[in-house]
Amino acid sequence: MLMLINVLLTLWFYTAHGQGKHCNYPVIRHGQLYQSYSGYFPARVNQQFLYNCDQYFVPPSLYSSDYLTCTAEGWFPEEPCLRECIFNNLENGYTPSSEKKVVQGETVRVRCYHGYSLQNNQNTVTCTESGWSPPPRCIRVKNTGCSQPPQIDHGTINSSSSAEERREIHEQRLYAHGTKLSYTCEEGFKISENNVIICHMGKWSSPPQCVDVSGVNPPQVENAIIHNQKSRYQSGERARYECIGNYDLFGEIEIVCLNGTWTEPPQCKDSQGKCGPPPPIDNGDITSLLQSVYPPGSVVEYRCQAYYELRGNRNVVCRNGEWSEPPKCLEACVISEETMRKHHIQLRWKHDKKLYSKTEDTIEFMCQYGYRQLTPKHTFRATCREGKVVYPRCG
Repeated sequence: MLMLINVLLTLWFYTAHGQGKHCNYPVIRHGQLYQSYSGYFPARVNQQFLYNCDQYFVPPSLYSSDYLTCTAEGWFPEEPCLRECIFNNLENGYTPSSEKKVVQGETVRVRCYHGYSLQNNQNTVTCTESGWSPPPRCIRVKNTGCSQPPQIDHGTINSSSSAEERREIHEQRLYAHGTKLSYTCEEGFKISENNVIICHMGKWSSPPQCVDVSGVNPPQVENAIIHNQKSRYQSGERARYECIGNYDLFGEIEIVCLNGTWTEPPQCKDSQGKCGPPPPIDNGDITSLLQSVYPPGSVVEYRCQAYYELRGNRNVVCRNGEWSEPPKCLEACVISEETMRKHHIQLRWKHDKKLYSKTEDTIEFMCQYGYRQLTPKHTFRATCREGKVVYPRCG
């Protein structure tokens, strides 16, 4: 009886404040209105009607029932009932420790046992209107093993196979479908791309190459010389710089060759107009190692801590002994569960678990079941502004 009175009051409120446009009686795919409401159609804008979904289907909010709202564009939500799929068993595969519930359009990654695969060799199943696609069932993969993997110059193969797989390889001279092998290059050589190959339906993916990186010369630095420069450097060797004339050295005096790549070289510049350390900012820091002195023209990048938003130019420049204006890190909004309880509200979308929002993010609320809106409708789409959010109220 209380629910019926609440629904009738809600209908009266929205009918009295309607806006001229109308919605015809809704046809809900896989669902129906909670009651007939036969005398309320066509409905006016902002009128709401309680509905529920058929078995195996749920509203987007994931509650057992929800409200269908007449808007200027038509009924909202457009798809009132979505298929709910439960993943709690994978035939011939690894079953999750606890069941997972997902709605239409969402996917779940699965792992089959060795020698098994999903249909079409997929590794995900998707919840569709008719259920899981493909079905969560791993089937035996036959006659799809690979022969010996390709050898590469200056490289060796690392096997990640289990003892059972190695025994099968020894007996059959085959690697099972899905087997992954990685390559390692000799010293002085570097992998040209992804170092992993995969056996897929009897064929190995393309192997990488080991590229000679021992002959890379250190970078030239303007107004500097390199002490005892060599014609060829091995990985791990160092090069030492010295500035010439009246120029000062900024940065590390030595750099190291690491697999064909040199660490950051120093700069030799006129020390006039140099800057000290860049200014600190609240809830943020620079992305590079802090130095005591920076040459003119130096650029330093800032970043913010988690859940803080950077405003302004993330890069500052040293000019005439001073740094340009640094950015700010704006505080995030923390959605208070206690405040929501006091205001009789909750997050509109049940699957929206975020309690932290950045500045300018929109947070959608709705009344708890059995309560009605006390503040204007627009307040239920609140905006985070520099750590503050205004909560709507229901009573």
